[in-house]
Amino acid sequence: MSRHWAAMEERGVLWGMRFLLGVYLLFGRPAFRLLLYPVVGYYFVVNRQARAASQDYLRRLHRFAPRLGLDSRLSHSYRHFLSFAECLLDKIVVWLGRFDTDTVTFHHRDRFLELLERGQGGVIVTAHLGNLEVCRALADFRKGLRLNILVHTKHAEKFNRLLASVDKSRNMTLIQVTDIDPTTAILLQEKVRRGEFVVLVGDRIPIGSPERVVRLPFLGQPAPFPQGPWLLAHLLQCPVFTLFCYRNGGYHIHFDPLYDRVRLPRGRDARQAAIAECARAFVDRLQGHCLRAPLQWFNFYPFWGDS
Repeated sequence: MSRHWAAMEERGVLWGMRFLLGVYLLFGRPAFRLLLYPVVGYYFVVNRQARAASQDYLRRLHRFAPRLGLDSRLSHSYRHFLSFAECLLDKIVVWLGRFDTDTVTFHHRDRFLELLERGQGGVIVTAHLGNLEVCRALADFRKGLRLNILVHTKHAEKFNRLLASVDKSRNMTLIQVTDIDPTTAILLQEKVRRGEFVVLVGDRIPIGSPERVVRLPFLGQPAPFPQGPWLLAHLLQCPVFTLFCYRNGGYHIHFDPLYDRVRLPRGRDARQAAIAECARAFVDRLQGHCLRAPLQWFNFYPFWGDS
């Protein structure tokens, strides 16, 4: 039986991030990139489950879209790992305020700025595709943007301290949740009323609640997706958007409305069907963006659940 993704965190994740941050500050990007190859090579060799998950993803991708020219060979999987490492470097550069925003194309940027000017908050559903932090690098909306990112890991407070040490604007906060209890719901409702955004991922199942999923076609085969984003959107009764940010030449930010409101019916079967439809709209978008940036979808665990 495969382990839940949350059980696969690296023990030294925070130490490793501080080390990489120090390398970048002292020696710059060339030295950082020079370290990438041996470091990524080491993890590629020793992390057998992550490597197998990468190859499984690339195998399914090849069957679904052979035109991309990617398959499960080790060289393609290693490129997948390298892409993740490059993404990590870009995160660090953004945190330090040194990211070149001229390389970013923000699709529907005016729509997003209009929301900020109106003080309109909402729910943003994103995925482990590309680099969400790049969205914070655009000075035009940096001052007005407040992101509250819901995470399932135990490192939320430590990451908040790390972020605070390099990002004095404090426009991003990680909130650790395992379930949305009444206290958390009230907190999130207040944040949305203040024009802030609640961000959560739609491509990882919740900890301790593996039954709270819907199985939907993704890259040609059914995969489990969480119900949580749609239950939360129903609870908060606010607009729902999707957000994807990944490198394609330069970085591209895709911010698009998904629902004005999510209203779920009361009956169990009807509610399950409505949740599945909400999730399907998101999964269709995720799949489309994944095909545009196939080596930037970073779920290094048995995503389909049958590997």
